Amino acid sequence: MSICLICTHPAEQSRTACTRCEHRVRGWLGEIPRQLVLLAASLELGTRPAQGFGGAGRAHSPLPVRGDVLTLLGPAAPGPVRDTTGDQSGPQPVHAVLHAWADQLAEDLGHMLPPINPSAPYADYLARHLGHVVRSSWVALFHTELDDLVHRIRSVTSTEPRRRPLDAPCPACQAFALGRVDWETYAACEACGLLLTPDEYETHRAAVMPPLARIGVLIAATQHLTQEAS
Repeated sequence: MSICLICTHPAEQSRTACTRCEHRVRGWLGEIPRQLVLLAASLELGTRPAQGFGGAGRAHSPLPVRGDVLTLLGPAAPGPVRDTTGDQSGPQPVHAVLHAWADQLAEDLGHMLPPINPSAPYADYLARHLGHVVRSSWVALFHTELDDLVHRIRSVTSTEPRRRPLDAPCPACQAFALGRVDWETYAACEACGLLLTPDEYETHRAAVMPPLARIGVLIAATQHLTQEAS
């Protein structure tokens, strides 16, 4: 058994990140390309309400566009610049963060970095090879930088993913705590941490919900009869 370098919980042998942390990173990599569209739409001044959460207004930038969004949408460096030791300071553009880690990944795998996809700048490449990332020595720093990047993006676009509760109980702990977060691929139990793929959840739901529905009907009927008798 290994230890997850991100959350320090147990991880499978030879892995440096546990399944839950991998699931979170995969969700971020799927979210970022979608958020780039919203960032581009937020570039002009006045495209976000002047009053934010708890704020009293906005100080207008002398630029004709929003500086915070311009920073996020800025180009990456033309060469392989990586901050795997944490020496860089200040906010980095989306392209710079993803390009740096994609370049690190390509070096680990011993192949050339593929051409950039403008709509998903290396997010798809990193997601395809996430199995290697979660066995790398740099996975914790990668997680930290992605976490910071996603939070900076969400602060601009005001699009916090929603958690949608699911009606079937958890097959592991029986708690009614299963839910699915936008852009994430697994249903997760908040009580015990179990992850289920969509197919696994639907199979489980089909097996347990009809009996639970019948029990619910019997309980409701019994309560109704009891109230009438009293």
